[in-house]
Amino acid sequence: MTVVVGYQPGRGGDEAIELGSGLADALGTGLVLVIATPKPWRTPSMARVDAEFAEYAQRYGDDAEAAARTHLRTRAPGTGVSFRRVSEGSVSKSLHVALDELDADILVLGTTHGDDGGRMSLGATTSRLMHSSSVPLALAPRGYRCTAITGVTCAYSGDSRGEDVVVSARDLAGRLSVPLRVATFGVRPADMFPPEVGFDAERGVMQAWREQMAASMQELVHRNVIGDSVQTLVSTGDNWDAAFDGIEWPHGEILTIGTTPRDSVKRVFLGSTAAKIIAAATVPTIIFPG
Repeated sequence: MTVVVGYQPGRGGDEAIELGSGLADALGTGLVLVIATPKPWRTPSMARVDAEFAEYAQRYGDDAEAAARTHLRTRAPGTGVSFRRVSEGSVSKSLHVALDELDADILVLGTTHGDDGGRMSLGATTSRLMHSSSVPLALAPRGYRCTAITGVTCAYSGDSRGEDVVVSARDLAGRLSVPLRVATFGVRPADMFPPEVGFDAERGVMQAWREQMAASMQELVHRNVIGDSVQTLVSTGDNWDAAFDGIEWPHGEILTIGTTPRDSVKRVFLGSTAAKIIAAATVPTIIFPG
């Protein structure tokens, strides 16, 4: 497996390095850091603008690589790493080119620095890649520091696509040599029932949903998709943050989630539920293409 980090200094780049080096170490593979350098204008300039821009692009790449090497020496000194610079019209295009050239198996990205306690906040480049990547995306939450990966939690939807995601998560946990658990997250809609119906009806519907999802996960055991030792969890809350926080997240745990197929092409395309779970996550998250 080739682990590729899309590195941008100061834009979640350090967290991406931390997660990428942790995954590379756990998978026993090398790490490639891709730096998207600015691309000059297509129209030649009569002045020194072209030369100056080329110098700027070179300096940007040199500074970015130096910053990445410094961070690696401090945080993951034993990690084998190589660097690749790509210059295309945008960061996302540069990363797409690099993924094809490197035959990558997973792309690691940082997330922007919001103010909500470390939960995911996706920038424009990450959002574009999440709708066009054909390889799994690993997202590092802000402030993430590399630790040994200790477990994989699969977010299970209960639909026809859900079993495929569980299989992918099971295989990943096997490669990482860590335990797997399967969890379902749900939120009570604010307008589930009008006030005159009462809260008992709401509680009854939610309890029925919980029982349905628990039974669906038990069916995964009966069909040998997962072993009977795999922990299964159902967590609900008044909002997605509360639902995500409703289960314990051990140190070193990562979340995996599946996405919706788009136009019959294997791409990452987030449905509304997956997007909300990712936005609530405070742990590294790997998104499998639909």
